[in-house]
This record gives sequence, structure tokens and C-alpha cells, in this order.
Amino acid sequence: MKILELTRSFYPSVGGMEKFVADRFKIYEELGIDYNLISTNYSTEKRDRNLSRDDVIFINQYTPYNITPNLKKYLDNDYDVLSINQFGRYFSDYAINYVSKNKKTKIILTPHFYFHTERFSFIKSLHKKLIAKKLLDKIDKIICFTEYEKKYLLKYFDVESNKIDIIPHYIVTDKEKYNLSGPTYKNYFLYLGRAEKNKRYDLLIEAFDHLKIKDLKLLLTIRNQDLKSKYKRIVERNGNIHLLGYITEREKFKYISNCKAVVFASDYEAFGTVVLEASKFKKPILCSDLSVFKEILSPQGTMFFKNEVHELKNTLNNFLAKSISDKEIMGDDNYKNLKNFTFEKCLKSYKELFFSL
Repeated sequence: MKILELTRSFYPSVGGMEKFVADRFKIYEELGIDYNLISTNYSTEKRDRNLSRDDVIFINQYTPYNITPNLKKYLDNDYDVLSINQFGRYFSDYAINYVSKNKKTKIILTPHFYFHTERFSFIKSLHKKLIAKKLLDKIDKIICFTEYEKKYLLKYFDVESNKIDIIPHYIVTDKEKYNLSGPTYKNYFLYLGRAEKNKRYDLLIEAFDHLKIKDLKLLLTIRNQDLKSKYKRIVERNGNIHLLGYITEREKFKYISNCKAVVFASDYEAFGTVVLEASKFKKPILCSDLSVFKEILSPQGTMFFKNEVHELKNTLNNFLAKSISDKEIMGDDNYKNLKNFTFEKCLKSYKELFFSL
């Protein structure tokens, strides 16, 4: 079997779709599947050169719809399965239409949910009403990460239930290969993610600023230029909020392993790889009460909050008031929860999916 993998971006970094695609290739390799990757050159600039690959073909795209004029010639190549990441972009929608009409190739779609932000909401609403259902009808298999995502597709697009396979992504629990030594901060909360509006790091900065605890820090993997003026002033005035900027995979695990807890105030997530990665270091998790998070995380190891400043502040305070042993129990429960996200389970699910095509 030969697979053509198609994605909007491929610069493996802190969590995100790019990291997922890189990890998926380990599944293909274990199954002995030959694959090629086509990615647009869209980039969020958060790159980890240690994870880059020389065998990726990058094609030019033009935002905001990721228009890719040169895509067709690659779709004409010989392969058995077209695996598409996301839809609702030109590269994905064009590929679905073209391949479904012109080839006998099977099409697998991993939506990574649907649209993640409210940007260009009018265009997105038209896509949802007029185009999405027709595209999904042309797909042979859809991979969802959660039951919540599956129910969303069934409700809004009336997708055939037997088309959808729920395959949560895997988390490798072996920490031995990571060098966790080296200087870092002490006594800190950690935010891992991009500087995107739906991540709601703005709420986290405000809530933390209200704590007024001198020996406690907040570390965020964003840059100063990513912040609006209001939050730049808070960071400068507070003194205990530190912006790490772009970090590598190795640095990510070093910061996780030394933090008090990972805090994630996102409005919207397809899965939540970052919070599960924190679990392998037995870290407590404080996150927004998204249905996706409630499905994948341990309720004993997680403190959920509504995305409001005072709710987040109260959650931070309540966590700090817990005893050391209670915090350790939270971390232990999160680690045990990873039994639901093993490489072996994921491998078995993919093997069954490919056999069913």
C-alpha cells in the first residue's frame, strides 16, 4: 500500500497538527506502508529544526484559503490512499473533489475537527452550509479523535456513522530519550501552545496577574510581539510572567517536567495532545471545561474551569491550596490515564481501518 499524505503545514512543534502528522508516520512505518508527504508552505513559524524532514514536498499556497495552484500534478501520481488533514481549505477541498472524480484511490480524511476560530466567519458559514456535506459524502473513511467530534459530524453533516472511525492519537510514555537536565525556572505554571486567539492565553495572563504571589511564575511559549499592548503592559509590570518564545521538542519536555502544573485555557481544541503529553510526566492539569478535554482527561487529575478570568483565578488558587500529596495523586492519575492512548492501541486501529478499505 502507498499513501499520499496531504497537510496544510509540516513544521513539527509544540503540539498541533504538524506533530500529529509526524507521529502518524511512525504508524505507517510500523505497518510497512510506503508514503509521501505533500505540504503547503503555510507556516506559523514555530519550527523545530530537529524534527524537520528532507523528504517533504512543499508547494506554494496563498492565504487565506490556502490556494495551491500546483497541487494537481502531485495528485496525478500513483498511490492507493489519499490521506488528507483538515478540510475547508482549498488544498483539501480540491484534492477531495479531484481524486474522487478521477482516480480509484481511497480517500481518508482526518478533519482535526472543523474550523478552529471565528476568523472569516461568513465564508466559513457558507462552506458549512453549501460545501462540507458534499465533500464528506466523497470520503471513504473519516478519522475522528473523540466521540465528541464524531457526534458533531453526525449532527451537522449527517455523515454515515460507519464511515467514521474514532482513533485517539497515541502518547509515548518513554521519557528516557529526553534530556531533561539543564537550567530552568522554578515554581511555575506552564502554558504550552501557539499565540492564537482561541488559546485564550490572554485570560491566563490576567488571572495570574490577579494572584499577586511573589515567588510563583507563569511561563508561556509565546513571544512579546504576539501580545496586544494591554498584555504587554501586564507582563512588564508583573515581573513573574515569562515569555519563552518558540521552543524545541526537547525544551518542551524539560519545561513540562519541572512545572507545578500545565494550564490550558483554550476555547477550542480538536484533541489536546499537549495536556496528554504533560500526563506522562505525572503533572496535574488545569484546563477549560471543553467536552473534548472532559472525554480524554482523567477527572481525578484535572481541574476544569470556565473560560472567565475570575474562574481561572479561583482554579489557580484552589490548586495552590492543595497539599503536596493531593497534587501528586493528580499527576499519578493522569499518568495512569495514558493507558487509553498507547501506540499499540493506535496501531491496531489503523491496521483495522486500512484492512476495511
